[in-house]
Amino acid sequence: MIPPEWVLKNSKRLSLEQFQSQFSGAWSRLAERFLKLECWQAYQELEASESQDAYNRGDFHAACGFLRQEAEADRPLYEDIGERGIDYARIRLVQEPLTAYLAYELMAYQIRAAMGENIEVVRFDAATQLPSEQCFDFLLFDRHTALIHDYGTAYVGRQTGGWITHDADTIAALAGHASALRRAASPLPEFLADSQR
Repeated sequence: MIPPEWVLKNSKRLSLEQFQSQFSGAWSRLAERFLKLECWQAYQELEASESQDAYNRGDFHAACGFLRQEAEADRPLYEDIGERGIDYARIRLVQEPLTAYLAYELMAYQIRAAMGENIEVVRFDAATQLPSEQCFDFLLFDRHTALIHDYGTAYVGRQTGGWITHDADTIAALAGHASALRRAASPLPEFLADSQR
């Protein structure tokens, strides 16, 4: 799914390696707010993970252990966020019934939330197409940079690269969309409690 033209018209196309490099550069300049919007109900990871392999074979105890190990690699990031007082939010769009991937991801989210990650969940009707022209994956760094993910046109959820923009109007529109979604979101613990009722 290619994001809409209004997002891409003042942006620069990036390979996957360039996307990762631009992320590092934008993160180093981050001062106030980082927002991450995720829409896909299943992603194909670039590299197989031990946690997902264990989950897929039904060994949830092992999957949880591997997820804890994987999350530890990001502990410095969470500590940096806390020390710098950054408004950090992962805004996760969810449709029910959950895909197997999303059930696995929610296990990871619980571990990461315990480490300090702010995860906000927005329920979407199962009939709504995600991603769409209105909802697609992107990252916002303050008001200076947006990275927009590219998953190609095959609808398989594997990132192939993306785009970067510094256009103030585009960033303002993305920020407005993210803010509207946050107003409709539930904190992860509330979402999980509601799902178990």
